Amino acid sequence: MRRCPYRLEAVMDITNIILVTENHNGSETNSLMDLLAFIDFAEKESWLSLKELAEDMAVLGRTCGGKEKWMESCFAEDTTLFARYCADEKQLEAFLQGGYNTDKEWKFDEQRCSEICLDCLKALGISTDRRSGQEYGAPGQMKKMDEHRSRLQNQFSLFYALSQNELATDSIKSEATKAMYEEFGTGRRELFLKNLEGGKYDPCFAHGEKQQRAR
Repeated sequence: MRRCPYRLEAVMDITNIILVTENHNGSETNSLMDLLAFIDFAEKESWLSLKELAEDMAVLGRTCGGKEKWMESCFAEDTTLFARYCADEKQLEAFLQGGYNTDKEWKFDEQRCSEICLDCLKALGISTDRRSGQEYGAPGQMKKMDEHRSRLQNQFSLFYALSQNELATDSIKSEATKAMYEEFGTGRRELFLKNLEGGKYDPCFAHGEKQQRAR
């Protein structure tokens, strides 16, 4: 990805960041671009015509302000591009944690990103590490994440204890086991702890797993 030929002294407005996902044969790659870099990327991906490019740019422009609409363009049988202007910091964090991806093995490619967009992330204290939760960053935010994970661990421990309690009725054991799988996808303590430490139950990840991408 060619870097844009200019740098702004001030950090760019978050709403000028374009969230980009390229789906190639089901494999998804996320990146962040400013408008000039996105047009440059679009030209390299060989849109069928300038008319089509203009139409897609118009759709992209209409994504400003809202949160649901995405520009979608199929410029090859096996490749589809999704893009929209970032609505706010919450949406940016969700995007960086795969909240809009359908491919569980998605990746974030910093090489495709506009340098000014990465500078904006640094200024906001937002990590591109997919293992990080949306609350990572400032000390107060870290505390919120720790509290969130602590609540989940207490909840799982309660369900697990009930499911293993010899004095509990079969009905209670069954409901506790069912609750563990519905809430955490497992009844095994070691797998739950592994998923918890890996960020699987963090807010952005949970949102992405429970809801289909709105495009």
